[in-house]
Amino acid sequence: MSWNSSNQNDKDPWGRKNPQGPPDLDQLLKKYKDKLTAVLGGKKGGNTSDNEPNRNGSTKMLISFVLIAVLALWALLGIYIVSPSERAVILRFGKYVNTVGPGPHWIPRFIETKRVVNVESVMQYPYQSEMLTKDENIISAEITVFYRVQDLEHYLFNTVDPNSTLEQATASALRQVVGHSTLDDLLTTGRGKVRVDVRDQLQEILNSYKAGLLVIDVNLQPFKPPQPVAEAFEDVIKAREDEESYVNQAGAYAEKVIADARGRSARILEDAEASKQEIVLQAQAAVEGYLALLPEYRKSPNLMRERLYISTLESVLSKTTKVFLDQKNGGAPMLYLPLDKMMGASGEIPSNTNPITNINTATPQKLQSDPTANTGILSGIANRSNQPTREGR
Repeated sequence: MSWNSSNQNDKDPWGRKNPQGPPDLDQLLKKYKDKLTAVLGGKKGGNTSDNEPNRNGSTKMLISFVLIAVLALWALLGIYIVSPSERAVILRFGKYVNTVGPGPHWIPRFIETKRVVNVESVMQYPYQSEMLTKDENIISAEITVFYRVQDLEHYLFNTVDPNSTLEQATASALRQVVGHSTLDDLLTTGRGKVRVDVRDQLQEILNSYKAGLLVIDVNLQPFKPPQPVAEAFEDVIKAREDEESYVNQAGAYAEKVIADARGRSARILEDAEASKQEIVLQAQAAVEGYLALLPEYRKSPNLMRERLYISTLESVLSKTTKVFLDQKNGGAPMLYLPLDKMMGASGEIPSNTNPITNINTATPQKLQSDPTANTGILSGIANRSNQPTREGR
């Protein structure tokens, strides 16, 4: 007996109701719409004809929900954040619009696009080549350029390849500066000036191209001569360094000599000033002494003159070797030897002293031929004191 017989009550061998064909598509859609309507807060309908307005409203609501979701996703995709060290260029259908700084921003996706570039990052570019100097010598130059982006719009749109532009500008600036310098300057003292000139010249070239790059600094390596003459150039450099060393040593010696001379000159001037002050003070003291004797002189002028005369002789004779000659009644002169000066502190006559050579007296022939020369200082003083005083002597 077949499964499709009428007496089986349209049941399959397992006792289930035999389906009458494929499921209805409208019912499936209605089922899913009812579930969506229930989720959105709608009501389930009864008949198909009665629920037709509800079905249209549910379709419109579903389309609106999908549109809102798409718009929300489109709006979210347009949000972006620019870091503090970056700048962003906004393009609308490929055309430059503006440049925005750090912070959150939004662009309409598929209408505008952005290009974010780090403008504070310092990049470097090395360059090395052989070039000709002013005095027609070949030299090897090596330089490293440190740069960053200054103007993002010019950097992105004014040059096709900014790196290639930087390379050509570096080569041009370096060759121009080296071509106006001599080999001796490049190898010795002119390297610092060449570095500054290359940096300024390179920045001027980049500004003329509107490349949007800022040269921070350039690191210029020591210039190297060609290999066949490298030893000769090293000898030249060493000779230059020795010359500078000798010049520095000579300068230091000159400064030392000048300082010593100035010190001696200042000391001599100070000694002269001190001697001047001493003499002035002594003169002032002598004047004060004479002024103090003036009242006594006025009382007894002759006596005061005699005392001044004797004190002057005492001060003079105390500083000289004395020999006294005294002749009485035309007799032989009496000699006084200055034994106190000839003898040392111990009271003994030095072995290398000849007493005869230290006698300051006249020769015997002169004494005999000129008796008047035998008159001694003391006898003169005694005779002077025995004579009557005269005014004005």
